[in-house]
Formats: sequence, C-alpha cells, structure tokens
Amino acid sequence: MAAASTLGLVAASNMPIETAKVFAEDNSDSAYKNHLVGESRATNKKVDIVAPKEKIKYDIIDSHLHYLDFLEKSDGFPTLCKAMDMSGVSKSVIFGMGIAKQWDSSMPEAPSYYLSNDSRCYYYSATDYILAEELLASNNSIRERFFPFCCGFNGNDRFAADHLEQILNIHPKFWCGVGELMSRHDDLTALTYGEPPHADGDGFRGIYDVAAAKGLPVLLHHNITGQSTDKILYLDELKRALAHNRKCKIIWAHVGISRRVEVKNLTKIADELLQKNNNLWIDISWVVYDYYFLDKFPNNFYDGDSLDDWVKLIEKHPDRFLLGTDKVGHFDTYPAEVVKYYQLLDKLKTKTAENICKNNVLSLVKTY
Repeated sequence: MAAASTLGLVAASNMPIETAKVFAEDNSDSAYKNHLVGESRATNKKVDIVAPKEKIKYDIIDSHLHYLDFLEKSDGFPTLCKAMDMSGVSKSVIFGMGIAKQWDSSMPEAPSYYLSNDSRCYYYSATDYILAEELLASNNSIRERFFPFCCGFNGNDRFAADHLEQILNIHPKFWCGVGELMSRHDDLTALTYGEPPHADGDGFRGIYDVAAAKGLPVLLHHNITGQSTDKILYLDELKRALAHNRKCKIIWAHVGISRRVEVKNLTKIADELLQKNNNLWIDISWVVYDYYFLDKFPNNFYDGDSLDDWVKLIEKHPDRFLLGTDKVGHFDTYPAEVVKYYQLLDKLKTKTAENICKNNVLSLVKTY
C-alpha cells in the first residue's frame, strides 16, 4: 500500500496542468483549488494597470523586480511587459521570491504578504524553477527583455553553494545573477524559520565564491540595523561579506534600509563603503527612496540628508548606483514605481542619469 501511495504521488506530480486541475476539482478535500484563486498567470485574467501621471522621458532597466510574491503567485509575463511598456522600462532583472509565507491551518483566510499575520515564513527553493519554466515557455519577444537571477537559497546553510551549482547546471547559460538573497530584513527575519541570517555566514560565503567564479553578481538584502534602535548593529557583517571575495560583485539592496529602520547620515555610511569596496554597488529601490531621499518617513523621522545630498553622492560615484521598482509579483501600480524616480533623475547630469537608469546594471549582469 505504501508503494502504491508513492506511485500515486509520482503520477500526480507528472500530470499535465489541465488534468491536475480536473483531479483537484473532483477532490473536495484538495487545497489545490485554493491556490488557483487569484492566480492570474494561470487564469490569464485581465489586470488593470494604472497609467503613469507623468510623460515618459527615460529609458530604464529595472534592476530589482520580483516575478513572484510571497505566495509564489504572479500576474504573469504578458501583464508585466505591458506595465513595463507603459513605464519606459525596456528590460529588467527578474527573480522569484526565495522566502514563502506559510498559510497556517488555524488561519481561516490566506495571507497575501509576509506581514499579513504572525504565521511563519520559510525558504522556498522551487521559486527558481517556477521562474525559469515560465520565462523559458514565453516567446522570444518576452524572454529577451529579462535578466533572470536565482534566489531560492538559505544563506544559513553551508550546502547553499552546492544548491547554487545545481540550479546553474540544470538551466545552463540562463542565469544572469544571484539574488535577491535575504540576510537581515526587519520583521521577515523574525518570522522566518531557523537562525537569523547574516551576510558574512558560511552559507553566504559559499554563494559569493560560486558567483565570483561564474561571473554572476549577487543582489543582497542586508539591513545595517534593527528596528526601533539608533545603533548600527549589522554593518560589520556587510563589510566582512564584501571582504570575503573581492571578485564577487555585490549589489546592496535598499542601502541597508527597510521599514521602521532609522539611521542618521546614511549618505556618509554609503560613501565610505563605496570608497573602500570596489566590489560594491547600491540599489536604491523600495522604501529607502521615499523615506531617505524624499524624506517621507511615516513617523517624521529625519535622517539629516536631503535629496540634494543624495544627488552629490551619486555624482561622486556615478557608476555604482542602480534603479529598481521592487514590485512583488503584481504589476498594476508598476508605472508609479518607475516615474517616482524622475524627481531624482532630473537633478542628475545626463550621463549620470543614463548610468543609473541602464548602463550600470548592464555592466553587472552576465549575458550569454
């Protein structure tokens, strides 16, 4: 009976998707039906994209974009490409979501985000397979617009480098980088099973070594401190990560900032890191732009730097900054996340604006 049960599981896992749907619908106890709800990439439902309020005037390559959300769902590549077309985004780095949100049996409603409730999160390696299969199944006009990164790794695991090698071998000449890897990350760190990740751990170091050997950049989320403290707690971890393998090109996501993380004089910290680490690039996506560049911090925290201070820093290091939207699987508000950067781009020199819009990311991603 055990053998028969095992054969049944194998057979079900190999079913065509339409057959699997029928099988699920015939089984009232199946959770599969729940996972189809709202999964627009499967149902191809129309997603209404909100048009930008400004005229498009920059050609941008999005350096930070999740194809999948924390439930491993997506609006799909056709919708994403339409949103990109409306935003002046010609190409994009694309990756899945390496951490998934658990739907606890005690919760009557499914979560939609990692902060939806107190349920735990866990590392989800299948995100790379989902992204690869859906991108490879797309037509050439879609595939050629994306630089896929793999991200389904637990940085605490010393086997992480082996897992990276495996995914690179399974899809040869496909992956253009690694990330977004999750190190310190506000509430997500506390919600995720296992020890808190830290960017200088053995698992991460193995990933840096493989990435360097393969010529792949690494996109790393690593907060430099925790919430509700003015002390810089985790900056040394980033410094040790950068020093581990100087051939590994690390893109530091969000300048080490996320929700409720308050740091004074962030431009000075970023400047010192850039001066001392030639293998460091900075991604200014997500809340760091609103909170620190535009001073729109929800609780009126002021870090001491103005938009002009950030302009001076970028002009000092014009080849080290990248723009990204950090949209997570759903793209109805994608255009607004692009044109918000115009306030910064309009203040930069023409060449500097071109660099952070596209040239810098093109210098990092591996192409075949």
